[in-house]
Amino acid sequence: MSFRKTHFWLLASGCWLLSSCEQSRLEIDISKIKIEPVRIERFDQDFFSLNADNIVAKLPELQKKYHGFAELFVRNLLCHNGIQDSACIPEITHFVNDKDMRDAFNDCQKKFQDISLIESELTETFRHHQYYFPEKKLPKVLTMMSGFNYSIATADSVFAIGLEMYLGKESRFYEMIQIPNYKRITMQRAYMIPDFVRAWVMKEFPDNVKGGKTLLSEMIYRGKILYLADALMPQTEDTLKIGFTKKQMNWCNDHTGDIWGFWIKNKLLYSTAIDVISKFTGEGPFTTGFAKESPARTAVWTGWQIVRKYMNSHPEVSLEQLMNENDPQKILTLSKYKP
Repeated sequence: MSFRKTHFWLLASGCWLLSSCEQSRLEIDISKIKIEPVRIERFDQDFFSLNADNIVAKLPELQKKYHGFAELFVRNLLCHNGIQDSACIPEITHFVNDKDMRDAFNDCQKKFQDISLIESELTETFRHHQYYFPEKKLPKVLTMMSGFNYSIATADSVFAIGLEMYLGKESRFYEMIQIPNYKRITMQRAYMIPDFVRAWVMKEFPDNVKGGKTLLSEMIYRGKILYLADALMPQTEDTLKIGFTKKQMNWCNDHTGDIWGFWIKNKLLYSTAIDVISKFTGEGPFTTGFAKESPARTAVWTGWQIVRKYMNSHPEVSLEQLMNENDPQKILTLSKYKP
């Protein structure tokens, strides 16, 4: 009996030590990293200041101030001819005068009148990025109103945050346009920076997997993105980084072996079928085939754990080497992931 207690204590100590190693690797000193504080430009306010009286004069000013972004915004969302075509003026005017969009804009101005805290959070994230990738250029950040189409949009080195996508899960607009409840979970202020970071690093490090895409390659790629989010946002809760509730995260932790065993038993890891890959990495209320208490994207969560184990086991591998490693099988094998 005493042996079992001692044995359990040793196992618990080992887990604690492993957790400490994981934590300490990403606990870095950024005190010497100096960057310009992030200043978010309010494209949303400038765009919604347009009206029938000033639009002809202000559109060229808008285009000059926001360079290529204003053009892409109009072309992709409102009028495919682009901001320079006068035929698009009625479409732009209609958008900024639409009652529902104007109401949503007003709600955003109330909720995000002061964005200094968002700027501070991004500044800290950018400092971490500069620590790991000193040669890479930092992006420019804007806010926008995308008509409930995009949380994060990008054009070249510009990233725009769709403010109306973070009004809070109880927002009247989400009920009005019938956004599913599972999607509303992440439509809150707390998920804004993690959403931004994932979009940003996915553009910086696109998926260049060797050979064709498989379930394994997709889970490892998405796992690398989340591990990079670990590094850039070390104080952020895991639930926010992946977009799970605490109950969903607990379900994954409690069923780690079952999840992995399901894919092994059904020989799914190397499946190239698009429907299989999307089933386990795509959005939804839960993962089909698992309990309704499960989150969607269980394969993404598993890929994250594999990459974490790989990096904890190989301290000689830098973050940049990880992101440029395009052999998912190598990462799985060397991680020795066997829950």
